[in-house]
Amino acid sequence: MTEGNVSVSLSVMALFLDLDNTILPSKEAYAYAIAECAKDWDERKLGGSFLELYEAARKQVKSQLKHHSSNRLRLLCFKLMWERMRSTQRNGFQTQDIDGVLWMEDRYFFHFLSYFAEEKKKERYQTFLFPLLVSLSKEFPIYLTTNETLRTQLLKVRGFLPDTFRFTLITSEEVGFEKPSKEFFQYVLQRAGEDPTDCILIGDSWEDDILGANSHGISGIHIPEMWGEGDEVNPLGVDETTSFQKDLDGQTSPNQIWRASNTVSGLTFARSRFLQGQK
Repeated sequence: MTEGNVSVSLSVMALFLDLDNTILPSKEAYAYAIAECAKDWDERKLGGSFLELYEAARKQVKSQLKHHSSNRLRLLCFKLMWERMRSTQRNGFQTQDIDGVLWMEDRYFFHFLSYFAEEKKKERYQTFLFPLLVSLSKEFPIYLTTNETLRTQLLKVRGFLPDTFRFTLITSEEVGFEKPSKEFFQYVLQRAGEDPTDCILIGDSWEDDILGANSHGISGIHIPEMWGEGDEVNPLGVDETTSFQKDLDGQTSPNQIWRASNTVSGLTFARSRFLQGQK
C-alpha cells in the first residue's frame, strides 16, 4: 500500500479460534450422542448399564493417555467397554465382537452429527454466527486450534460450519501435543508465520486456550458461555490473569486478556482490534 510517495506496510494479523464450545456446541452434542447410544445398547440387550460402563472406560482412557490426543477417541472407550462386558460373561473378547465395537462407534458419530445437523438450522447460527465467521475469514487468516483427533474435527466442521468459511485446521493429533503445551503453540505460530503480538486467540477454556496462548505472547478473549447474554467485552485485571502465568513460565506477560459475553461479541471485538491495528 502507498500513501503519496511513502510505502506503508500493513501487518497481517491472525485469529486463532478454539473449535469445541467456542464456535460449535460440542458439549450438548456429546451429551445427546451418549444418551442415544445408551438407548441403542439397551435395544440390543447387551447387558449392564451403558452409562456406567462408558464412564468407567472413559475415566481409564483419560488417565492412561493423559495429555495425548488419543485420550479423546471414543473407539478406545467402546473397545474397553466390550472387553469388560465379555470378561464378566467369562467368554472373553472374540473376533465377532469387533463388529460390536465398530457398530458402537458408528452409532456415536451418527447421533453426534445428527445433533449438529439440527442445531445449525437455528437462527442464532444462520443469522449471527455463521455470516460473521465467513466475513472474518475473508478479512484475516483464521486457524482452528483444537485438542482433538483430526478425523473427529473434520466430521464436525463438515457437518456444522458453512461451506464458504475459510480456515486452517490444526489438531493436537497432528502436533503430537495438546494445549496448553508450549509445543502446541509453537507449532501453531510456526504454521501461521505471524508475530504472536499480532494474533488473538478466542476460546472457552481458561487454562488450555487463554493462558496457554498468553504464555506465548498471544492475546486472548475468553468465552465462558458460547451464547451468554449481552454483548460486553471487558479487560481482565493483572491479578486475575497472571497467577497461573507465573506457574507456566516463571514470568508475567504484557499481552492482554479480555472476557466476552458470548462468541459473537468476542469475534466482533477481535475484528475491531485487528482493524485498529491496521490503521
